[in-house]
Amino acid sequence: MPALSAALLPVIAAQLLASAQMAPVRPRADTSAAADTVAVHIDTVPPARLAFDFGLGLGQPVDAHSFDFGIVSAPGSTAKNQLATNTQVRFVRAPDALSAELARRVASGERIAQVDAQLQGAAGTPAVLLHLYDVQVLSSHLVVNQDNVGLVQQRLGLVESIAQLNVDLQEAERQRDVTESLDRHRLSSSLEVAHARASAQVLEKRLAVQKQRLAIVERQLAEWTPIQEEVVLAVGRMEMETR
Repeated sequence: MPALSAALLPVIAAQLLASAQMAPVRPRADTSAAADTVAVHIDTVPPARLAFDFGLGLGQPVDAHSFDFGIVSAPGSTAKNQLATNTQVRFVRAPDALSAELARRVASGERIAQVDAQLQGAAGTPAVLLHLYDVQVLSSHLVVNQDNVGLVQQRLGLVESIAQLNVDLQEAERQRDVTESLDRHRLSSSLEVAHARASAQVLEKRLAVQKQRLAIVERQLAEWTPIQEEVVLAVGRMEMETR
């Protein structure tokens, strides 16, 4: 094939640029918020699960959104001044049918025979199992939770950011295709091709990160409840198993 004359090179370049710039921009297949969240896997295992024995054996475990276990020592009142220990458990969960029974035991002082608390480790595997005996319910509070306002605002900001990144990525991919097309006709340098490819890759990574953030916020909104129950337990005796 005869070599192209220098006079024809600008004409060919102009035609390639014009055809690429006039090409319609097709929307990406994953621009919807639903597709963004489904594509990202987020671990939804609760940090703790508790089972209560009200005299008929341990019941079905319930999920706790947060869990705090502490043992505090204090000087004893005996003649030998032995140390006494105070063991307490605090947890937060969504109220359900169990809430009424816990509130009743706060008023009556009736103790719970046993409470088992399973704390989750990495990747949702059981890490610690607490056996709590002779448990007294010290307090049960219902707290109105308004954290969803901030979560909704975060979600709106992320949806907007993802939409803009999709547009920017489409433009970067189009510029990359133009540069690669010019490069095949020896009308662009290798540096320009590398720069166009790098720009598209950076936008792809930014888009993936924003999708992960949106998935996290979506999970938090799915787990959100308008009312949360905060419970404090006093433990008479405990055993701990680590796994």
